[in-house]
Amino acid sequence: MRRFLFTLAAVLVAAGSLAAQSVKPKHLYGHDVKVRPVGEQNFKADTPKVAVEFFHDPATNALIAISDSGALAAAPYVAPKDPKTSEWAFAHELRVRKSTEETFTKDTKKYSVEAYKDMASGLLLYATDQKTIALGKSPKDLKGEAEPSFHHGLTLKARGLKDTDFKNAKAFGVDVSKDGNTGGLIYLSETGSLGLGVAPPAPPGDSPKKPKSLHGLTLNARKADEGDFTPMTRAYVVEVFEDTNAKNLVYLCETGSIAVVPAGADVQAGKQPRWSHAFTLKARKPGEKDFEKAAKFGVEVFVDQNTGNTVYICETGSIAVVAK
Repeated sequence: MRRFLFTLAAVLVAAGSLAAQSVKPKHLYGHDVKVRPVGEQNFKADTPKVAVEFFHDPATNALIAISDSGALAAAPYVAPKDPKTSEWAFAHELRVRKSTEETFTKDTKKYSVEAYKDMASGLLLYATDQKTIALGKSPKDLKGEAEPSFHHGLTLKARGLKDTDFKNAKAFGVDVSKDGNTGGLIYLSETGSLGLGVAPPAPPGDSPKKPKSLHGLTLNARKADEGDFTPMTRAYVVEVFEDTNAKNLVYLCETGSIAVVPAGADVQAGKQPRWSHAFTLKARKPGEKDFEKAAKFGVEVFVDQNTGNTVYICETGSIAVVAK
């Protein structure tokens, strides 16, 4: 199968003044959630916190979350209910190998992952010690003490802006665990970015299939204080893979940020991404009550016309994807 890496030149020319077409999302609520460092058994008064803001994107009717570090997560919109609070659900310490590591060792990097029930939406909010986040469904029979089990590992590669093949592509290790509390899969990249996927009936065993490269996208992401797209606007390469071990699509940004959605039956190739809209999100630091000193992050929204999925990309290079 041919692999396609698209630029936005034609799209940007056709779009004209994109800044004027921006859509303003509605802020809904925010949480400060504690994430214990690896090895810390109990929550303490000085346990680090991750601040997460929730917004409604009316253009796509999606629920958007952003951490105080500029990490994104997204899910289909759920009208918030009271109380707009979060409740701790469970935690994991997950290991992830670098692309150069064949096996797990005592030196393999560990990341701390805390899961909270977002009471307003009913979704699970995952937060890591790297301030990355993910949103997932909470099953009715949610458990709280089940351990994760290793499922399979992947090596994913992201090409440079001028690359047409993967010869000089940057490689990222991604290890996948089955979450015993939800029954779903947790994808964790070596950068600490995570995504949530559907689990197959059985793991692939000792010989998992290699990921299938589908296509690549080049997405321009303006900063919060940037006007229209210009030749100086930062561009990121986002690769799309099918994890045939679990029938999930994995989107990988060249920054190592990942997002996971179920694989559809009608994935195509050869279509350019379509720019949809853009906005600026504000994210307070833990403990801040108002937005006066909140950090601002520019976010662009594209439609991957090969899958129909909506792709959000932050100026930080963090991505989130909502399935069509």
